[in-house]
Amino acid sequence: MPKQYFFQAGTFQDLSYAELVSVFEIYGLNKDVIHKFTDDIFLIKSKEISEDLLMNIFNRLGGFIRLGYVIDNLDTFLEKFTEQKSRVVFGLSVLGRRDRGDIAFLKKLGNELKRGFKEYNISSRFLFPRGKDLELNAAQIVNNAVLKKGFELCILRNQEEEIYSSTLLVQDIEGYIKRDTQRPHSDIDMGVLPPKLARIMINLCSLKEGTIWDPFCGSGTVPMESALLGYNFLASDIDENAIYYTEENVKWLNEQGDLGNIVYEAFRLDISQPDRVVIKKLKNTNISGIVCEPYMGPAQKNVISEEKADGLLNDVKSLYKNLFEMLDEEIGVRGVKMVLIIPSYKTYSGWKTFGIREIVSNRWEVLNSYYSPSRDLKWSRKNSIITRNIFILHRT
Repeated sequence: MPKQYFFQAGTFQDLSYAELVSVFEIYGLNKDVIHKFTDDIFLIKSKEISEDLLMNIFNRLGGFIRLGYVIDNLDTFLEKFTEQKSRVVFGLSVLGRRDRGDIAFLKKLGNELKRGFKEYNISSRFLFPRGKDLELNAAQIVNNAVLKKGFELCILRNQEEEIYSSTLLVQDIEGYIKRDTQRPHSDIDMGVLPPKLARIMINLCSLKEGTIWDPFCGSGTVPMESALLGYNFLASDIDENAIYYTEENVKWLNEQGDLGNIVYEAFRLDISQPDRVVIKKLKNTNISGIVCEPYMGPAQKNVISEEKADGLLNDVKSLYKNLFEMLDEEIGVRGVKMVLIIPSYKTYSGWKTFGIREIVSNRWEVLNSYYSPSRDLKWSRKNSIITRNIFILHRT
């Protein structure tokens, strides 16, 4: 039997699954090897996929928080740690279906493992999930060097099965926080795309290489994540400050570590009145993918009126109509994939948005249903007034 692996998705499981399928496509892997164990856990069953390749895949994902492997024999797994001369640090987590007695179960299991190590004269300590949580968070695992000094034992559970597994990697939370909060320039008034979501959207393009274009670059989140993934990029915006912010943020990112031979350019572009020189440049550039979130209005802290929502949506719709007219009639982007966001606004009468076909012609194929059983790919924060609806398009 080949070793089985698992990916644990974050909050937005449908979107994460679509990202995983897209990245598997980049590496020439069939999505049929991905098996849904629970809503957020996906088992990988294949003789052809190496552990190193899965680790490379995990490190480029934005929507997943754990990669691990299924343990065939728990006793054999634990034996290798009895040979350690240093102290063993281990953690315990329950992933998937939770039972009422799980907290007591984890404490009992942890103490049993400690006693087992003591019989071999090995000191150990185990980390327990915080509060009412049943899984360790990435910070606990990283800050306590669990994967270097020991292991995280995960119990994967659904309605029919319980599987023991061990974590290989956890998401680089610190890196995302750093790029989100410590970069030199952000424009909160214009809205800031979360780096994790930007990375997911880029991955949804399924590109092995090439140039990503963000027509509404803001302070450069999409360009930064594109560069980290090894893509060249174009960044444009109507706001001169946005161009400056993007360039400075990419310079800062390069100072944190070598981005390699990334080719990029940031320039001003008014979608409603495009400069002919810029149009010619874009037409002569081999654009591989387009990833964008338009300006969606100022940050909303409270539920808004239907009238206000209609006004915001009409502004977004106008931006997109101008963009697609330019793409279809002037630049020409046949064969290109595009990943974009359409907002939904929370009003006193419920959520308001508009359909993708209100802005794109039948020349654009909507691929959501191919990459996820749910066509409805969303990203939203708790109690948010805005929900981001993500669409994957292909220009036929």
